[in-house]
Amino acid sequence: MSWGGFFYPHQVLVRDLVRAGGMGSSHGAARALAAEVIDTQTLVRDKDGREVVSSSRVTVPLPQHVPLGSLVTVWPGLPRERTALVLAVAANENADPLDSYLVLSLE
Repeated sequence: MSWGGFFYPHQVLVRDLVRAGGMGSSHGAARALAAEVIDTQTLVRDKDGREVVSSSRVTVPLPQHVPLGSLVTVWPGLPRERTALVLAVAANENADPLDSYLVLSLE
């Protein structure tokens, strides 16, 4: 079940990190996702276990997938628009009628 615009009133642009083996990595084309964006500073652990400061928390509905290292543009088209790296991803899977979602911690 999806609660749609009620829980996801914003839109973000996501460029997934694409790993190319020995050729390095790049970012794919931007895709728009419904989201909730909260600009707040939080201490999180990155993929290497280091404590880093996250400046935004973005929630997107499952079954969306956003890999670590992807780029997310928050507040597109507004003066406060910015693009940041995904530092950490957490999933919250619930049974109906609750929504399941990903929480992205952005640089």
